Amino acid sequence: MQLRLSRIGKYLLFLAPFVLGAIGLIALEGEPVLDSLFSCVSLYIMGYQNSPPNLLVELARWTAPLATASGLLLAISAMRNLFRSRIRYLRGNSVAVYGPRELRETLLARLGRRGIDGGDAWALVPAQSYLLLDEEAKNFDFYAANREKLTGSTVYLQSRTLPAQSVSDPGLRLFCPEETAARIFWKQRCLFEASVRCSHRMRIVLVGFGTLGERLLAYALLDNIFSPDQRLEYHIFGDGARFSAVHTGLALIGDPVIFHSEPWHDRLDVLEGAQMVVVLTQDGQLALVQDLLLATTAPVIDVFSPSSGELSPLSGQPRLRLFSWELEGRSLPNIFSDAMFARAKRINLRYAHLYGGTEETPENLEQEWSRLDGFTRYSNVSAADYHEMRLRMLDTLGWPADGEKLSAAQLEYLAELEHIRWCRYHYLNNWRWGKPENGARKDPAKRIHADLIPYGELSDQEKQKDRDNIHVLLSTD
Repeated sequence: MQLRLSRIGKYLLFLAPFVLGAIGLIALEGEPVLDSLFSCVSLYIMGYQNSPPNLLVELARWTAPLATASGLLLAISAMRNLFRSRIRYLRGNSVAVYGPRELRETLLARLGRRGIDGGDAWALVPAQSYLLLDEEAKNFDFYAANREKLTGSTVYLQSRTLPAQSVSDPGLRLFCPEETAARIFWKQRCLFEASVRCSHRMRIVLVGFGTLGERLLAYALLDNIFSPDQRLEYHIFGDGARFSAVHTGLALIGDPVIFHSEPWHDRLDVLEGAQMVVVLTQDGQLALVQDLLLATTAPVIDVFSPSSGELSPLSGQPRLRLFSWELEGRSLPNIFSDAMFARAKRINLRYAHLYGGTEETPENLEQEWSRLDGFTRYSNVSAADYHEMRLRMLDTLGWPADGEKLSAAQLEYLAELEHIRWCRYHYLNNWRWGKPENGARKDPAKRIHADLIPYGELSDQEKQKDRDNIHVLLSTD
């Protein structure tokens, strides 16, 4: 609304000399309408050639050249921006950014010469990629209106409602700042070494839930997989009724997820016995953190801090570990996740090569990826994401990051963890164990799969697929 009023104001200022002149000549002097209008238009180019008959015409005569100069400067600026955008497009790897002006300018500054301003009118500009940062309804409207023209481009669309795997278009990638931040958090706070010290028995407490908590919990269950017999408990102090109701397969995941209806301060015993406490509550965060510091003896409290700097008075507190989730969630490398998607595509092509004889070429890389449905595509993305954690584990354990150099026991251990991750991905998307009537291994319509069983109960043939997965994942780096 403010932007629209500003634009209207510019038009009114530009037309002011014309209006003043018209009133002065027609209403006050009674001159013919057409002659008066011609004289008013001439004010912008040649000025008023005769002596002004009244004050309004005098004002129009002096302000018209200023309006002309301002309009000319604006036109030159628009042409310069258009020329610069075209040059950036021709260079390749350009990104057109759409959204609120302040956020748009921030991302454009980070993009540097790659960035193209989509402007306030949301007109489609040529670019290799598009970044849509507004409310998801507006983002989807823009995408739907320009879908055919966007074919061949990658569109990064901010959405806090739809899950990424719901998209079937390979050129459309949904991202959620909360989800992106959650994924990065577990990579930065890798719990493997802490889990080893606790014999893989840990308690993790989340204070607050909402969208941040939902994404953080989902990635925790998919990334924090360190041992087949682990027991990582997740205690949630927040409203998780909808999440637990929607994710009907949550109980099938080995690590317990416990939602507490009482406030955290009524269960200090849970917090005192935790190896990790994470604050997700955003409103009144400063007071909450102060209360936690006073009421508990937790050595470290991880806080998802907004970019407002509310916790700056406590920034030197040794027991606090701040995570700037908004900054991380809108970090360009994290939004684009190019390395993760590239790995996921290579994994998929390698499978196509192993099981279908597809030649591993750049053309087939994209073609095989485009054939996947959204669920399968993001199953590969999940595998690529967890692989980062696996590499950290291998480095810590001193194991080789080469499938051919792993011992049989090491390979079996990693294969079982990969099967656990695969099962958890399906459980979080409400798949369950079942045998399709047609004898196939799975039925996507009913969301049942015959391999959703413990690793030890798989046939050796099915276990070999998990072993092959490890070889594939390690060979794609």
